[in-house]
Amino acid sequence: MPTDNIAKYEAMRIATTSLKGLVCLLHERTLVLIKKGMEGGDRRDIERAQNLIFQLELAVDREEDASRVLADLYAYCYYLLERPDPPSVTVAKKILETLSEEFKRLAGPGIRGQRA
Repeated sequence: MPTDNIAKYEAMRIATTSLKGLVCLLHERTLVLIKKGMEGGDRRDIERAQNLIFQLELAVDREEDASRVLADLYAYCYYLLERPDPPSVTVAKKILETLSEEFKRLAGPGIRGQRA
C-alpha cells in the first residue's frame, strides 16, 4: 500500500475513533515510541513519548481519587523517561503496557487488539 494511502487511512481511523479508542491509540503510540527509543537509542523518540504521556496526564479529570492516582502514574512515567538509565525506561514501559491493556479492556470490543 502506498505511503500516501496509509497516511490517509491512519488519519481517517483517528478521526472516526471514539474518545476511549483515542486513549488506547495514545497509549499504543507511546509504547511504540519508547520501544524505538530503547532499540535505536534516539532520545527524540523518548521525548515524543513523554509529550504523549504529558497529554494523557493533562486529560485526566482529577476530581476522583482514582483519577489522581492515574495522573500520578503518568507523571511518574514521565519522570522515569527523563532518566538516562535503561532500567528506568523499562519500568516506565511496563507501567504503560499495564495501563494500555487495562484501557483496552475497559474500552471493550472494537478497539484495536481487542476480541469481540
